[in-house]
Amino acid sequence: MSDKELEIFELCERLSELLGDKEAIADLKTLQERHPEMFENKEQVANLIKKVVSDPEIIINNPTPKSEKDYIAGKKLNEEKMGEVGIRKDENINKIFHANEKRLKNLDLMAKKDVVADGRDAHTPYTQAQSLDGRLVQKNISSAVNKIIPQKDKSTNDFKTKLEEFNAKNKNYTQTKEKELKR
Repeated sequence: MSDKELEIFELCERLSELLGDKEAIADLKTLQERHPEMFENKEQVANLIKKVVSDPEIIINNPTPKSEKDYIAGKKLNEEKMGEVGIRKDENINKIFHANEKRLKNLDLMAKKDVVADGRDAHTPYTQAQSLDGRLVQKNISSAVNKIIPQKDKSTNDFKTKLEEFNAKNKNYTQTKEKELKR
C-alpha cells in the first residue's frame, strides 16, 4: 500500500442506498492516530474498513449523529473480534469518521440498538422502550414520557412520619430502661 492518507472505499449495496453514493472516503492517518494501540499502520486501518463496509453484518443509526445520514456498520472479524466503522454523509460526501476493533460481544449489543439493516438487509424497527442506550427517538416518544409525577411531598411526609414513630419508640425504650435501672 502506498503512503497516501486519503483512500476511497466501495460500499455495499445497503450502505450505498442509505447514503446515496457507492463510495466513501477515509483519512487513514487520522483514523490510525485515534487508535494507535489497535493499528500499527494505515494498511491495517484500510483492511478493517474494506472488510466492514463491503459486507457488514449490521448497520445501525449512529447514537450521536452529526448529520441526517449517519451510520455505524459492524462485522464479525474472527471468534474474538468485530470491526466497527462509522460513516456519514457530510457536505454531499460520504466520510468514514471512525474505525476500530472491539470484543465480539459488542456486535450483539449493536443489534439491540437502532438497527437499520442486518446481513439479510432486513429492517428491524426498534421503539424507545427497546433502545438500550436510552436515547429519545422522536417518532417513538410517548406522551407519558414527558409527564413526571412529583413524589417529594409524599416522600417528605413519609420520612417525617417514620421519624416521629422512631422517636416515640426510642423514648418509650429509654423510659423503660431507666425504670429497670432504678429498681
